[in-house]
Amino acid sequence: MNTSTTANSVANEQHSLPLSIVLHLLPGILIGLIFFLAGPFIQSKNLPPFVAQCIADVVVLIPFVLGPLFYLGYKKNGRLSLEGIVLYREKISWQSYLLYIPLVLVASGLIPLLAPNSNLIFARVFSWWPAIYNLAADLSPYTRSTLIFSYLLNFLVISLMAPILEEIYFRGFLLPRLSRFGIWAVPIQSILFAFFHVWTPWMVVARAIGLLPLIYVAQKKKNIYIGMIAHILANTLDVVAGVMFILKFK
Repeated sequence: MNTSTTANSVANEQHSLPLSIVLHLLPGILIGLIFFLAGPFIQSKNLPPFVAQCIADVVVLIPFVLGPLFYLGYKKNGRLSLEGIVLYREKISWQSYLLYIPLVLVASGLIPLLAPNSNLIFARVFSWWPAIYNLAADLSPYTRSTLIFSYLLNFLVISLMAPILEEIYFRGFLLPRLSRFGIWAVPIQSILFAFFHVWTPWMVVARAIGLLPLIYVAQKKKNIYIGMIAHILANTLDVVAGVMFILKFK
């Protein structure tokens, strides 16, 4: 994408802070609503709670996040295109990817150690939280075949689809339109993106702190692909843990 075109788009399409708050939180509220509605059904089918999140992500992210972006692109370009809508797609060298992706992963993993422990917050503040909505629920009650299906779905939706669409929307569409705040755009979006995850409120503080490196790099390099790859790798860790648990089955 042409740098001057990107600069003009950013300058001309800044969002007000109230609008930005709505655009950050509304998709999360919709995902949370579907997640909470689907929870009892998922439990009745003897599936892990995270399957409800998979369903919610598919139901919301594709039509209500990606759809409006293509609509805006069609209005702007006269065709189904994200040109001028999704920004921060500047080309960088492959060496930069090799440098920044590990840095983002390591920093995003270490920085949350400075935040209050999410498990402690859950135990002290959210002990009342129903088990059917606990994404870290015990996996032992489920059969091997159920877990294989569930983690395959987890990989396709939460490890691949969700990070790609979230980075397109949050870092490619919303973050550039906060650029008038300068470096403050990073903590603003980090906080809003943490609150976007309404179905895991005990992780807000850790997420808000842990996301700072990813958002900072996206803004600094004007490149959403670094964060997209790091986001995919980070979300895949849950699948790896699930696979290791499945392999313990005899």
